[in-house]
Amino acid sequence: MSASSSSDILARFEKLVRRRAVSSDPAWRMESGEGFLRALGPSPSPFDNSLCWAHTDEENVEAVIAAQMAYFRSLGRAFMWKVYTQDSPSDLETRLLRAGFEVQAHVTLVVLDTARSQPATALPPGVEIRRVDDATGLAAAMKVQEVVWSQDCQWLHDALKEELRTQPDTLSIFVGWSEGRPVCSSWIRIEEGAPFASLWGGSVLPDFRGRGFYRAMVAARAEVARQRDIAHLYVEAGDMSRPILERLGFQALSQVAKCIYRPPGVA
Repeated sequence: MSASSSSDILARFEKLVRRRAVSSDPAWRMESGEGFLRALGPSPSPFDNSLCWAHTDEENVEAVIAAQMAYFRSLGRAFMWKVYTQDSPSDLETRLLRAGFEVQAHVTLVVLDTARSQPATALPPGVEIRRVDDATGLAAAMKVQEVVWSQDCQWLHDALKEELRTQPDTLSIFVGWSEGRPVCSSWIRIEEGAPFASLWGGSVLPDFRGRGFYRAMVAARAEVARQRDIAHLYVEAGDMSRPILERLGFQALSQVAKCIYRPPGVA
């Protein structure tokens, strides 16, 4: 991917994904004003509330930070502010930390041209990756997530169940099975009206890593995107998944700091 094509894709991502002021999910409300876009979800969690984008510069940044903190504090909600490499000013992350935010994670925004063919992945005998859309399949997907992340994923189960019910055309969940046992899971979300789809949840049980499961899940989801004429897949990749994704043809577009603000008394 050339520098010019990377900048073009990033510009489209900014316009069509990050600054997209609509949500097809009735549980979410988008709020826009002069120079900002917010998303409010069904709970006070910072994973359900975010400042999607804000116009900040050297002159207004402190006022914007204070205004957004005050707004979410008035609602009794925590929220996430994702800081991208291209955001201004260059020390925005430092300013957020000074204001009381904490960094939940540093990730890399990587993107794949879906026209690029994926290398064949030979899975061991008795193994298959398949799409699930029923209660049994969703439970299997969440069982993997709970083991990998060592946490209760009931909230995620409930959210994905509702999303499957209300938006079955934009969400596809995959589970990998080895001799009838769920060993990996992941999902893909289609961005309606945009040439992008996002990959989420790619998790493999520790004993089954290094056998091609992760690559096979990427290939399965890439095929969903190609069938829908989606030009680009994107992932917020952590340190473990980024090398695998880059070997599959994903290219880094931006570094992202996930900054969280929790008002006093909000978990």
